[in-house]
Amino acid sequence: MPTASLIADRRARPLRARLGGVVAVIVVAALAAGCSARFDDPNATSTTSSTTGPTTAPPSTTASPPAPESASGFPADWVPAPLDWAPCSFDETIDCATLPVPVDWSRPTGPTIGLALGRIRATGDRVGSLVTNPGGPGGSGLEYLVGLPLTAETGRRFDTVSWDPRGVGRSRVVDCDSGVDEFQALDSGPDDQAEQDALERAAAAISAECARDHADVLAHVGTADVARDLEAIRRALDDGPLNYVGFSYGTRIGQDYAARFPDQIRSMVLDGVVDPTLGFTQFLTEQAIGFERSFDRNATACAAAGVAACGVADLAASFDRVLAATEAGRIPGTGAPIGPSDVVVAATFTGYLTDGWSELGPALAAAEAGDGDALRSLAQNYYDFGGYPAYAAVVCTDDAPPADPVAFREFAAAATAAAPRFGAAVANEMLPCATWPVEATTERRPEFSPTLPPIVVVGSTGDPATPFANAVAVAERMPNAVLLTVESDGHTAYGGTTCVDRAVDRYLVDLVVPPAGTRC
Repeated sequence: MPTASLIADRRARPLRARLGGVVAVIVVAALAAGCSARFDDPNATSTTSSTTGPTTAPPSTTASPPAPESASGFPADWVPAPLDWAPCSFDETIDCATLPVPVDWSRPTGPTIGLALGRIRATGDRVGSLVTNPGGPGGSGLEYLVGLPLTAETGRRFDTVSWDPRGVGRSRVVDCDSGVDEFQALDSGPDDQAEQDALERAAAAISAECARDHADVLAHVGTADVARDLEAIRRALDDGPLNYVGFSYGTRIGQDYAARFPDQIRSMVLDGVVDPTLGFTQFLTEQAIGFERSFDRNATACAAAGVAACGVADLAASFDRVLAATEAGRIPGTGAPIGPSDVVVAATFTGYLTDGWSELGPALAAAEAGDGDALRSLAQNYYDFGGYPAYAAVVCTDDAPPADPVAFREFAAAATAAAPRFGAAVANEMLPCATWPVEATTERRPEFSPTLPPIVVVGSTGDPATPFANAVAVAERMPNAVLLTVESDGHTAYGGTTCVDRAVDRYLVDLVVPPAGTRC
């Protein structure tokens, strides 16, 4: 549960996901089946651009020369192929195109990955293109475009553009997932050595499969590469300086881009903010504490609402009883009994919502009555946002994880001590990182330039996945950034909170920055 993030679409349910911590992402109403016609084979290999789908070239037998070095790490002479837009097969209101980019940006003439791009055209007086990322890692920008634009005003004034980041969906998917279901079904808070051993074996199997199937790209799917891809997209759009809205993990992409390409930004909004200076273990531990506090607030709200609305009289007591029952295998569900991880992940998922108790309480009540399917459904919402291997591939390499399973056990124990209900699950979700086949990046991004244009940082005071302190720290660190504080639970706010929408829209369209100290 580190960098992924889930959010409720405040305009309507079902839920829509925007990631940002390792905690996974949420529901994007299913495009999985219909999104594949134009992008037929995301793992096909090619070195040319085509509207039939993002592709990746086979590894070259001859090493290409390294690119000229620059502070951004972007090759100075790289020129994008023209974008050939055509209606997407899964939704003809969206245009699709493919942009080939180097697998390794330090060797721009080597093998390529075809980035899958989507666009919704502006309906009115057009300002330019607005690029957005839904978070993750692992969130599909193409799926996210369905149901957009972000607001009525951005839809009128901007072409809304998103993409599947490298390793995701139609952009050379990292799909080493044959053991993921088994891993996620195990108890993420092992009670004995046998359960610990089973969890570590399942995690190591995921790492081994990814090493076997995706050795050519695993070292090149991290945020530094994605930030350079964003610059490639900006150049290919040929629409002037970048307008960007990043949610959750998308805020880390935005920060990396801002450090590397400060002179190429017109406007940037970061909502549900990841603080990349925290590192692997501190970020996850603070996230676990955030979910613990969110659960406590939900328990208070449940008690105030009463049994008729919440389903149970005491959310915490019901959670503990159900969790204990699943340890003994006593709560049935369709196909298999409900396990402890189903309960914890269901509660984690509802922590992303502004009123999570109203979902979790009835599900716990049903489980206590002998039907665990509602809990399993909530947990599945969490898992369904994006591909777990793509998520792990970024998280395990962006920041150095504990070095081996023994060190990871110590980290999980410390996280559990800090957050008894959620610490083990948040930590052990990323257990494959203990045996990941690629070392964490040692590349240092440049410092923020003092000439960076104003950037709007949106932080919700009750956000468990990316705690409010992250937004405060990032706004203080980025020159000329302005913090917009949202007095709300849940993860991310723009695109469904009227006060935030008005302030951010005015900034995006007219470059009028919210006054310092603005609160919604």
